[in-house]
Amino acid sequence: MPLPPFRLPSSESSSSIVIDASNVGDTTVTVAVSAPRAQEVAFLESIYEHGSEMGFKPFYHKSNNFQFRERRRLCEGLIRDHRQYLSAFAHSQTNGNANTEQIEAVHSAIHVDDLLEDPTGPLVIVDGNEQQATPFIQALSGLRTELPTVTHCLQSEWYYPTALLADLASNYLAHSIERGEYDYADPLLAAPRAKHSRSNAWGRAFSAMYRNGGGEEYSPPEIPNLRGESVRERICCWFHGAVAMDAGAGRPMSDSLTQVVQALRREGYADLAATFEEL
Repeated sequence: MPLPPFRLPSSESSSSIVIDASNVGDTTVTVAVSAPRAQEVAFLESIYEHGSEMGFKPFYHKSNNFQFRERRRLCEGLIRDHRQYLSAFAHSQTNGNANTEQIEAVHSAIHVDDLLEDPTGPLVIVDGNEQQATPFIQALSGLRTELPTVTHCLQSEWYYPTALLADLASNYLAHSIERGEYDYADPLLAAPRAKHSRSNAWGRAFSAMYRNGGGEEYSPPEIPNLRGESVRERICCWFHGAVAMDAGAGRPMSDSLTQVVQALRREGYADLAATFEEL
């Protein structure tokens, strides 16, 4: 495996569940990407490949850097290639519940509860700050008693190809639904309305956010907390399994990509290694 595992004080994790959401008009779509660390390199290679024609660059761009029409083919190609790793829920504010933070938290909680076979397994990464992670933890506590390790990462799509995939997929689906272009009969990726299709879990998760003043408390884990101000630094953060928890986080001691390039080349990712060498 070319990527080291996520390192926690008393354990390691070789997989993650990464969550991101997009709001377009009255539509909210939340996407979870569940994958082993080894798969992240394949995601990254695919993003470079599908985005080459339009100049889309991981660790530099995210969905909102391009108009919907510009990145449509990119998003469709990525979803088609990797949909076995993707899960999506949609919500329309016209059906009630207009608080997008709460909607995203409940969507995310149902995703994680569905995907989590072993609570000691994947690291769950929530895009954003503690204000996004806290309601998610509270909502998840309404669905299960044993909680996974959860961390947050500011602008996670700049650091993790899993998060970038979730960002692109959720934004694509939200635009498609809002524009009336989503094919409900034969969707590229199913995005059911969780409030209706998962009404029991929706109700339990929502109730947990208000139980006893908010239920479970979120406490960030002891995981490397680093931020990158350049593409090279963000690649280093990704490779070593670091997250940017706050704007005051330190930067990597070096932006050298030698170790990353050697690992990629060793595992047969020659083209990706060559791309990184040119940065």
